Amino acid sequence: MSRTILVNEAIRFGVPEGDIILDAALSQGVVLPHQCRGASCGMCKARVTQGTVDNGWSLGLAISDQEIAEGFCLMCQARPLSAEVHLRTVQPIPGGEGSAVQSFEARVLCNTPLTPRVRRLVLQASEPLRFEAQAGAYVELALPGLSPHRRYSLATVPSSTGLIELLVARHPGGAASGHIHDLLQPGDSVGVTGPYGTCRLPEGEGTVLGLAGGTGLAPVLSIMEDALAHGDISPMTLLFSVRDDAELMLMDRLAGLARAHPNFRYALLVTEARSRFCMKQQYAPSWLRENHGSLAGARAVIGGSPGFVAACSDTCIALGMESTAISADSFTPVAQT
Repeated sequence: MSRTILVNEAIRFGVPEGDIILDAALSQGVVLPHQCRGASCGMCKARVTQGTVDNGWSLGLAISDQEIAEGFCLMCQARPLSAEVHLRTVQPIPGGEGSAVQSFEARVLCNTPLTPRVRRLVLQASEPLRFEAQAGAYVELALPGLSPHRRYSLATVPSSTGLIELLVARHPGGAASGHIHDLLQPGDSVGVTGPYGTCRLPEGEGTVLGLAGGTGLAPVLSIMEDALAHGDISPMTLLFSVRDDAELMLMDRLAGLARAHPNFRYALLVTEARSRFCMKQQYAPSWLRENHGSLAGARAVIGGSPGFVAACSDTCIALGMESTAISADSFTPVAQT
């Protein structure tokens, strides 16, 4: 039996019994405010104004017990329990209410290794499609025989030519990443749906920190690259954290940005091994405290695992950064991905 959801008294869609509200919306082309889909960012928080929901799982990073008691839920975790549920979103709906995503076929142009664990996948949207997205967005890939679709952040802003660049890390036992790493060849076709996500450079004029863990580099780098290309002169620092030197990637792009833009610099962190690039092993929160006595007035874009995002966000806030000055792209490295 399907449940009916009404968002902001304007958007109506059905949710099959037992399904998650956000998943059902996105599968029908209904865009709602969201980012991580893993209960980490809070972008999909909404107040239940009518009906009841099962709030599902949460680490407490994005929604507190007090908020749940006050009637809030995370649409990425909640399942409707009553026949009709009315929601009022906390964040505005990207692109206006009912903004539709695109679904199309794309051809693999190249699939090359960047590190032993990460491949650079470049897709060409089918003609005559013009795929446009903002920096920080992500897309879903439909791979043969695999369900549900897998989500990957855009590593560049799509151009008018329809090129889509993704960074894909192999996860142990992961069906999708294994397929991309071992089977996907140039010339193959994949289904693409998007853009999704609301990770953006927070508005303001303060210093910008980009904090990237592993393939979290994709959204962080694309956002900072896009801002620089549009003439942003804010002081910008991109911190790229990996476990060992073998995981460093896209160094040419980082160095090229530093050469082309005097207001951009980058730093490398290696956390679990001796490095040719770092004097000591160090985690991002420690680096933040060591290099910044205060982050009052600064802004941050953070990309990486939920743990990395939470640790960096907490440290930035502890150093004086406003929580509204932080935008994050968090992903869940589940084994089946």
